[in-house]
Amino acid sequence: MENLFLTDLLDKLLDLKEKMMSGIDIESSNVSLLNMKQYLNLRKHDYSRLQDELTKVGLSSFGRSQGHIEASINVAIEMLAHALGKESEVQQAALSYEESHAIMDKNSEIFSTSSDKTKIMITVPSNYMDDEFWFSNLSHEGVHLFRINTAHDSTEAWSDMAELIKLEQYASGKDLRIYVDLAGPKIRTSLFKSKKSPDKIKKIKVNYGEKVLIRSANQPPFEKKPKQNAAIIGCTLEHLGDLVKVGDRVFVDDGKIEMLIEAIYGDDIDCSVLTHKEGGSSIKDEKGINFPDSNINIQAITERDKEILPHICNYANIIGISFAQTPEDIRDLIEQLDLLGKKGQIAIVAKIETKKGVENLPQILETLIEYGNSGVMIARGDLAIEIGFENLAYMQEEILDLCTAAHMPVILATQVLESKMKTNIPSRAEISDVAFAHKAECVMLNKGEYALETIKILSTILKQMDLIFRKNKLLYNHSFQWK
Repeated sequence: MENLFLTDLLDKLLDLKEKMMSGIDIESSNVSLLNMKQYLNLRKHDYSRLQDELTKVGLSSFGRSQGHIEASINVAIEMLAHALGKESEVQQAALSYEESHAIMDKNSEIFSTSSDKTKIMITVPSNYMDDEFWFSNLSHEGVHLFRINTAHDSTEAWSDMAELIKLEQYASGKDLRIYVDLAGPKIRTSLFKSKKSPDKIKKIKVNYGEKVLIRSANQPPFEKKPKQNAAIIGCTLEHLGDLVKVGDRVFVDDGKIEMLIEAIYGDDIDCSVLTHKEGGSSIKDEKGINFPDSNINIQAITERDKEILPHICNYANIIGISFAQTPEDIRDLIEQLDLLGKKGQIAIVAKIETKKGVENLPQILETLIEYGNSGVMIARGDLAIEIGFENLAYMQEEILDLCTAAHMPVILATQVLESKMKTNIPSRAEISDVAFAHKAECVMLNKGEYALETIKILSTILKQMDLIFRKNKLLYNHSFQWK
């Protein structure tokens, strides 16, 4: 009876391997690309029951084998064949367990050559000069990368930040890296000037059920506000009316305000406010706008990004592509770096923060693998709005696992220990979130008054988690995202 069970198990594994290799060029020279494609093939099927059966007989269930999936399956096949007294004729895997980990360790060095398993990155605030020891203190407590955000400040300010980071690297002897985020095509609100004041309105309050007219970029405000609208705001996206449809949702200011498109007038859209908040909600100037139901097809690398690239290439170790949605976005930056003689010298990180970016992630990863010297950021702020907050936990796991299969190092970003950064009091949920963040190769903190205290607690948690585990067991059921 036991032999029948083991024979059935062996047959299932051989069938699994055949399906995993389907349509793949096994002569591919890039083992990371080969392994990613094998993993994606595997996720087209449900093997969760088989994983349980393998565990019952003391074999690996492949729950931590994303980076070396074929080698792990081969071992299970060979052990079952040996137990049954059969000859194993499996072809040797293109990538061994040891080789997989060596590749991932090498690729992760884009963040730092420090021996710390999970690197820490922090955003440089505009007021960093208020503390002359800001860089040295944070470096001492365990920061490996400093992030410069080109959506704020000036080229002169960025140069000053970079110079101080380099001075700290020289003084400390640590391998510190400079990460520069391109601003990209962030869609933002634009509040109009009022007749009473030459300055822009700072905020407009709206209530549930009220109508808000959103005007596309470069259009003048109405001389007189339409009676049916409680507010009129601008949007930095051009030809807005052509990109959305009635019934699409609109989110403003990191999802704080939700609206629904009820009518489209040329480039203008008429929305109703769905957010219930006592006292109303305030729409502020230059806040992000998300259209999660709309096909917003815009290039990640803007003309402004191209203009500042020659400047930031003088000091950047890594350049982040905001709102990366297609392989073409990656190639666009590679082309610009090539023109500047920096191709291959500066690492590229694709920030995944839109629904389209998630859908195209396998193709984006393929382009990054071909470039080498690259990584991925899970930018959870915009991503949560785009895919729905209820789907974020599942999706960040899926992205991490796919990137592990591609040997692509990952930065986990947005709201990591945010309460601790701002108030010096962490929430229990934040502590649990850091335990999850430990799965990534790098964790990013944003700005906050209590940065030093936050780095201390983050470093402690990450080191404690290193003593327990590296990756969780994954169940190989159907992938809802990449079928």
